Amino acid sequence: LLQKEPLVTGYWHGKAVGIVELLTLPPEVHTTSIRSLLSVSNANVYSLLSHSLQILNSRREHAFCGCCGHEKNVKVGEWVMVCPECSHHAYPRISPCVIVLVTKGDEMLLVRHHRHGKQSTMHTLVAGFIEPGESAETAVHREVFEETGLTLGRLRYCFSQSWPFPHALMMGFHAEYESGELVLEEEELCFGGWFHRDAPPDLPPKFTIARKLVDLFI
Repeated sequence: LLQKEPLVTGYWHGKAVGIVELLTLPPEVHTTSIRSLLSVSNANVYSLLSHSLQILNSRREHAFCGCCGHEKNVKVGEWVMVCPECSHHAYPRISPCVIVLVTKGDEMLLVRHHRHGKQSTMHTLVAGFIEPGESAETAVHREVFEETGLTLGRLRYCFSQSWPFPHALMMGFHAEYESGELVLEEEELCFGGWFHRDAPPDLPPKFTIARKLVDLFI
């Protein structure tokens, strides 16, 4: 059963595609997680999925006006919700983040997060949200220092990735270690260490920006 009308969010080979919320599923239908689906998608399908998920999330977040509380309407032709009472416009939120591979010669800094669970062996990169008034470069320096106690030298921007969990735009960097001893921010990280480029540990899936940044180095 449909919870809402299907939402057309793009086109694939000339045909409309979109997303829909369901109240129930037939018992014979199998489901998969969004992360699993993204992991097996090519770049075009990934982009369509990411876009659709974020539009759907925006419709939920902005169903009511944050200024006056009135129910908002969809504006035809734009991804915006408009309040008919006070005319406030709410566009889909995009949260800018940085993620960085820190290198020291042939070694790279990898960390493990508490949120992945103590049993997880997956190593990933330092990352965090850009704060108001910051540049992406300033955020890289701040996040690395806050989470590891290290200071950085030269930065190099590599590429970005839309990350629909729920609405992040990840900007990926390579950075050269400059100074400091590794001191972890223990509330967020449970491990951090240097690994030679020829002997990496368990890494994130290949579709993630973290893995792409590592693969560019090794």
